[in-house]
Amino acid sequence: MRRIKDILIVGTIVLFLVSTLQAEDNEAYRYKWIGVFSKGAPYSHQLIESSMYWEGISATIKKRWAAGYKITEIKYGNGKWVVLFSKGGKGTLQAYDVTGRWGSMSATIEKRWAEGYYLVAVEHGLSEWVGIFAKNTGYTNQAFERQKKLANFQKKISQRWKDGFEMIDMEYGEGHWLGVFAKGPRYTGHAMSVRTDWKKFTKAISKNWTDGYLITDMKFGIGRWLGVFAKGSTYGTQTYITKPTIEEFQEVMKEQAKDGFVVVDLAEGW
Repeated sequence: MRRIKDILIVGTIVLFLVSTLQAEDNEAYRYKWIGVFSKGAPYSHQLIESSMYWEGISATIKKRWAAGYKITEIKYGNGKWVVLFSKGGKGTLQAYDVTGRWGSMSATIEKRWAEGYYLVAVEHGLSEWVGIFAKNTGYTNQAFERQKKLANFQKKISQRWKDGFEMIDMEYGEGHWLGVFAKGPRYTGHAMSVRTDWKKFTKAISKNWTDGYLITDMKFGIGRWLGVFAKGSTYGTQTYITKPTIEEFQEVMKEQAKDGFVVVDLAEGW
C-alpha cells in the first residue's frame, strides 16, 4: 500500500514538472507584442493608436500630425494597424504612401527620394505596403535590400554595414525580407542574431547586451526572429516587455514613461 502511495506521489510530481515545462515551451509560441524601451532616445510624449482598417488609422495620422506628433513606428499585427507616435527626434514634414504590391512601393520610394524625402518606416499588412517618409532626417543617402532567403538577406546587411549604411527599418512581406538603410547615423559596431523562437531569441538579446550591443531593430518572419544590434547608439539603459494585446502594451508604455523609458522599436510575432 505504501509503495502505491509513493508511486502516486512520484507520478504527480512528474506530471507537474511536465506541465510546467510545456507551459514554458508554449510561452515561446504565443502571439505577442514586443516593445524595446530605452533611456537616452530623443523621443517624448509617446502614444499608440490602432485600427482594424487603414482608413481609420489614416484619419488618426492626420490628426496627430496636426498636434505636432511624428510617426516613429508602424506595424500590422493581430488584425490591427498600429502606429506609434512621438514628439521630438529627427525628421519633419512626414508623408505616407500606400500601394498594393512591392513593385509599386519601390517605384514610389524612388519618386519620394526625388522630392527630397527619405523612407523612415515601412510595413506590410492586409495585402498593402505602407511607406512613411520624412524630410530633414539628417540622412545623406539611402538604399534598400530585398531577399527571399534569410541567409542572403543577412549577407546584404553585412555588406551595407561595410559600405557605411545603418539599418533604419526592416520588414517581411510577399515572401521576402526587406531592409531599409541610410547613411547619416554612425554606429561603432554591429551584430546580428537569428533564432527559431522567442525564448531562444531572448537569450541572444541578453548575450548581445552583455557584449555591449543594444537592439536597434527586430523582426519575425517565416518562423525566425532576426535581431540587429549596434554599439555607439544614443540609447542608454535598455529593456523589453511583451504583452498579448496592444491595449495591454499601451498600459505598460505609460508606466515605463514614468521611469524615463521610451519605445525605440516595436515588433510582433510568436
